[in-house]
Amino acid sequence: MDFSKLSELMDHFTGWRIPGNSCIVYKDRKPVFKYSSGFSDIESGKKMCGDEVLYMFSATKPVVCTAAMTLWEKGKFDLNDTVDKYLPEWADMKYKTVDTDGKELILPVPSDRKATVRDLFTMSAGLDYNTERPAIREAIEKYSPQCPTREIVRAMASEPLNFIPGDHWNYSLCHDVLGAVVEVIADMPLADYVKKVILDPVGMRDTEFGMSDEHRKRMATIYSFNDTTVSIDKVPGQGNWAIFGTEYHSGGAGLTSTVGDMAMFTEMMSAGGVAQSGERIIKSTTIDLMKKNHLTEKQMPDVNWSQLTGYGYGLGVRTLVDPVKAESPSPVGEFGWTGAAGAYMLVDTENKLALFYAHHMLNNQEYYTAPRLRNVLYSCLD
Repeated sequence: MDFSKLSELMDHFTGWRIPGNSCIVYKDRKPVFKYSSGFSDIESGKKMCGDEVLYMFSATKPVVCTAAMTLWEKGKFDLNDTVDKYLPEWADMKYKTVDTDGKELILPVPSDRKATVRDLFTMSAGLDYNTERPAIREAIEKYSPQCPTREIVRAMASEPLNFIPGDHWNYSLCHDVLGAVVEVIADMPLADYVKKVILDPVGMRDTEFGMSDEHRKRMATIYSFNDTTVSIDKVPGQGNWAIFGTEYHSGGAGLTSTVGDMAMFTEMMSAGGVAQSGERIIKSTTIDLMKKNHLTEKQMPDVNWSQLTGYGYGLGVRTLVDPVKAESPSPVGEFGWTGAAGAYMLVDTENKLALFYAHHMLNNQEYYTAPRLRNVLYSCLD
C-alpha cells in the first residue's frame, strides 16, 4: 500500500482553503496511515499534529446511533415502536401542510402515522434543523445554563412537524430526539450511556459531550469559510451552536473528540463491532442492519446532496447503494457520515477498511473533500 496520494490530497486541501487537517486509516485492524497538514491555529502558526480536540458536530450521529442499537440488541425497544411510548409529549403531534390555495394548515398527525424510533434513526420523523423555533428558544432561555436534554427535546415536540412522519427524508434534529429516547430507556443521561457502552470499551479517552476545561486547552481554532470574501475567518464564541447547555447532550452533534479517538470507533465498526482490545461492542449483524438502506422509493429523492449521489441512508449513516452513480470504487454497503466542521468517516466492513479525517472549518467544503478522500483512499490500496 502506498498512501502518498492521500497525503498529497491533504496537502492540496490545506493549500486550497482548509486551515489544517488530520487523517488516520486502518486496514485489517492495523493502522496503516497517519498524517496531518496545515495549521490548527493560523494566526499563531501552530501546526496541526493530530491530537487536537475538535468539534465532531454530526460525526456524533454514528456513535450515538450505535449506542442506541446496543439497547435494541437487548430487546429494550423495537424500531417500529412509536416515539410517544418513550416520550409522551410526542403523542399528539401536528404537522404543517398547505391547502389547494397554498394556505398553510396545521393538522394533527394521523394516529396510524405517528413517528417511530425507526423514523428518528432515518431522519424521517418530520423534524428540521431550525433551532430558532420559538418553543426551543424559550426552553433554552428557561433552563440555561444547564438545558437538560429531555427538557429541550420536550420543547421540540410542541412545534409542528414539517410533514407526516415517514413521508420524506429530511436532515434534522432527529438524533437529538433519539438521544432523549436513549436516556429514557437506559435511565441515565445520554453522555453516561455512550461513555459506558462505546467510549470506555473502545478506548476513546479524549471524547466527551460538550467541552471540558482540559479539552478547551487542546482545542484547534474553529474557522469558517466565507464564500463572499473567499477568506477563512475565526468563528466567534464557543463555535458549536448544538451545545445548548452543560446538561444538553446532543445526540446529533454534541461530541468533542480527536481524530485518533474517532478513528478507533471507525475501525471497531469496520471490524464487525469488536474493539482493538478484543471486547465486542456491537454485533456484526446489527452493523449489517445499520448499513442497509432503510429509505423508501418515495424518500430516496430527498437525499439530493451532491456528495451523497448514489447513497441511501441507514440507521444513522449514509450507505452506498449505487457505486456507478456515486463514481465510487468502494463496495455497496460502504457507510459512515460527516460533520459540519469537516469530519469524514468511512467504514468498509467487506475490506476491513476504516478512514477518519477531520478539519475544523464550518462551511466545510464537504462536496469537494468527501468524494476525493474516498476515491483516493481506494487508489492507495494494493
